[in-house]
Amino acid sequence: MTQIRMLEPHDPLPDAPAVVLMRRFEEDDPRQAMIELIVLEPGGREHNRRLLAGDGSPMPWDAANREAAAAAQEEGLDAVYHVDRTRGPRESEILGHGGDHSVGMDKLVDDDLEDGEHGPDMRDEALHHTAPRRF
Repeated sequence: MTQIRMLEPHDPLPDAPAVVLMRRFEEDDPRQAMIELIVLEPGGREHNRRLLAGDGSPMPWDAANREAAAAAQEEGLDAVYHVDRTRGPRESEILGHGGDHSVGMDKLVDDDLEDGEHGPDMRDEALHHTAPRRF
């Protein structure tokens, strides 16, 4: 029987060889989730496949797990890694606000005060672009 190894939402993927069943957000619709089967082969090759039901909707998790177990068996592996990228605290906050990625974000600060450097500021433009222009 295939072993299931759970990963936390932001854990890195395991080293190859491995089979990973990942639930993540759709790129075009952050409110919609998809299930992806990832096969990591030795030598750096990676095969990704979106798992869909017959009607084009995301495959149910149980059926996706059977697909992943079959892929692991085909690869000669005894484990499948599960990772749900939709369950992190930031992702839950975004989902709660209808997919708005700007929710709860602090103002971006681009200063490195340890080195005494301040990030770019549009008011500094005149200071940095004073060289004669040649065309």
